[in-house]
Amino acid sequence: MKPLKLLACLVTLQLTSGLTLQAADPQEFRQWTDTNGRAITARLVEAPNTDSVKIEREDGRVFTVALKTFSAADQAFVNTWRAEQADIAAGRPVLKDPDASTWTLLNAGGSQPASTYSNTRLDEILEVINQRFVVKAVKTASGQPLALRTEPADLAARVQISGDMPRMSLQGFVQTVARTNDLAVKIDRSGMLVLVDKPQTSSADSKQVASFFGVPMNTP
Repeated sequence: MKPLKLLACLVTLQLTSGLTLQAADPQEFRQWTDTNGRAITARLVEAPNTDSVKIEREDGRVFTVALKTFSAADQAFVNTWRAEQADIAAGRPVLKDPDASTWTLLNAGGSQPASTYSNTRLDEILEVINQRFVVKAVKTASGQPLALRTEPADLAARVQISGDMPRMSLQGFVQTVARTNDLAVKIDRSGMLVLVDKPQTSSADSKQVASFFGVPMNTP
């Protein structure tokens, strides 16, 4: 069966048994957007597996929806929440999104700011950037600033975003970005954690291209 689109969940998805499942860390209501741009206000209830989520509408009804139904920003939100729950279960400290943060979108040279966003969530910024670029991202070790770099499809320019770190472990964040963008993860000779294009399996002498971005594993 093909995954149902977000709009379909409003009318055709079967209701759960009438009970509203509660996540360990109850989420606020937020706007979810499907891959066709349709939106719904709901909150995350549970992520039972890597392929689906349970969301609760404002009227109290709970639906199970295929994760790939949602936008890249919504998928990143769910993966962040899932990684946070794993950190909680393992007794690791959890980093919270800052209440207020400023993100600056830089030009290709990285010196002059092109746009600045204040009091804006990271996932909203990624969604704006993703309208024009394929988002590639990396973040520094715990407690350090976040740095993201995007790579346009034509590889002709680079755009950077800098700002406060969102909540997610370095490993979880990098793995999520690698999976979403079909990239590979490696550590180069300098000890830099980088994401690279996957080698072409059809060619015996294929090599990984230069990294899109990297971050030192031991950032001071």
